[in-house]
Amino acid sequence: MTIRGGYDVDLRSLIDVLGTNLYSNPGVYVRELLQNAIDAQTVAGKSTSAIDIDVDGDTFTLTDRGTGMSPDVIGDLLGTIGRSSKRDELGFSTQDTIGQFGVGMLSAFLVADEVTVDSLATGHPPVRWTGSMTGSFEVDAGHRTEPGTTITLRVRRGSEKWVSADAVRSLATEYAGLHPTPIRVTGEPLAMPANPFDPGTNAGDLAARRIGFCQDEFGFTPLEAFEVEVGQAGLRGVAFVRPGSSGMSHRAGHRCYVKGLAVGDVPDLLPDWAYFVRLVVDASALSLTASREGLVKDELFAEVQDSLAAQVQDWLIGLGTNTSVRERFLSVHEMGIKAIATGTPELLRFVDRHCLFETNFGAMAPSAFRARFTTMRYTASVDDFRVLGDILAHRGVGLINAGHAFESGVLRELVRANPDLSCEVIGQEYLLDTIATPTPDVRDEYARLLDAARTALLRFGCRVELGSFEPETLASLLITDDSAQLANDRAQMLAEVDGEPDAWLSALSSLADDAPAVDTRPALVLNTGNPLIKRLNHIADITVQGAVLRTLYGQAAIRTRRPVRGSVAAEVDDALTTLAELATRTEKS
Repeated sequence: MTIRGGYDVDLRSLIDVLGTNLYSNPGVYVRELLQNAIDAQTVAGKSTSAIDIDVDGDTFTLTDRGTGMSPDVIGDLLGTIGRSSKRDELGFSTQDTIGQFGVGMLSAFLVADEVTVDSLATGHPPVRWTGSMTGSFEVDAGHRTEPGTTITLRVRRGSEKWVSADAVRSLATEYAGLHPTPIRVTGEPLAMPANPFDPGTNAGDLAARRIGFCQDEFGFTPLEAFEVEVGQAGLRGVAFVRPGSSGMSHRAGHRCYVKGLAVGDVPDLLPDWAYFVRLVVDASALSLTASREGLVKDELFAEVQDSLAAQVQDWLIGLGTNTSVRERFLSVHEMGIKAIATGTPELLRFVDRHCLFETNFGAMAPSAFRARFTTMRYTASVDDFRVLGDILAHRGVGLINAGHAFESGVLRELVRANPDLSCEVIGQEYLLDTIATPTPDVRDEYARLLDAARTALLRFGCRVELGSFEPETLASLLITDDSAQLANDRAQMLAEVDGEPDAWLSALSSLADDAPAVDTRPALVLNTGNPLIKRLNHIADITVQGAVLRTLYGQAAIRTRRPVRGSVAAEVDDALTTLAELATRTEKS
């Protein structure tokens, strides 16, 4: 007896909605039909039996060995859109199956005009259901001789690319994920990715499989890998630590599976600060969206987020006792950790104990610096550190260079979190305060040398001042600041422009013209307590004086550890040549 019926909706419009709003592409029909087949075999206790897919260009056939459907069930389920056999009387999905929304079969119409379902359930006659894109269906006697279901799609013209053997094999491999059910396409078993959760025969085998998964699926060899787990979600996972810091600006999602079947890459399983980790997780209790391409952001999902973040944080803090891993991790992620530490107290403590900062007594962590020096002094400018570092080290004063990106913020946050810390931010004015201002008598004594220095060093664009400071072994000190360097760079760029300057250079020039008249040139301070300066003051030969002064400027510029212009180096070379020639003449005479 043949039973006929019709859908109570416009099927063409519904399929259009599914294709444009629910599913990402027509290829998801492979996933939907595979998941239905896997669910059927799971319920039947045959999850290790193979599912076969055959394609010939015009048709797509999928055969499972699951529970099958009786005539009554097949008419009820396939004739009612939204009806699912995988929900209990209250509407909740069963624990072992994946699907639950009853729209999976409709995905077949994304690529086919006609779908045939041939099924046999134990204790019932075989049944055949044929549905058309027009919205009609027929149910009549089937041809199956063993329990299970065979689904056949007659491909719509224009959709052939979605049912080619290569396309189906690729889609099936992607969607089947890590599920243990074997799948064959045109008789060939799928080559599935390395399973990072299968314990295998030993720990080495598992580690190798996890590295292989990360290389094949994420495209990098992990710096380290560690396990994560969230019991209430039935979640197990592996966190792969990236071998580089590029993930700070672009982070891909975390690979997610539900009951072994692929969901996709979920971007927000971890907070932004955990940029250095990429997860692969498999969960049994997380809820899928209707498209099965994402996870429902419900209360359980929020609990998973919190738990995973806490576990990554615990791993990071645990590096405090794992020196080798910590050193490898910080060699690539130290700057990134400093960048995000200010917003996370636990990370801030990690940085305080383990991240190295440049100091004038060698690289050390802030906590180690505080243990050695009473006050945590630091400069917010690399320029200031270059000028101050060596001089303060001679006096036994510790100084941190926090002029690099994020480091000043870390130190400020440390002070904010620990109000009892003794901290001082200093600049070059700190040094200026320690330079004794010469008395009028000293100025008169060195007046001729000061005039000679201003003339000899005019081409360097610096001021020349007198002062007395420790250590006396230091003949001169070049005090610079960023504003002076920027002004010099701006002037240099304007001078090198042929014709009219670019608009942005003109704008910079106009800003400089409008600025207050402040002398921002670098200052070369001659130390009147230094023996060389005292002797230089009594040299009458202005050629010798000029050569020595230019050499002193070059030494002071090098001491700042900032790049020395080629013109300065050339001047110093010329000064040394002059002194050498004078010495040679003296020897000959």
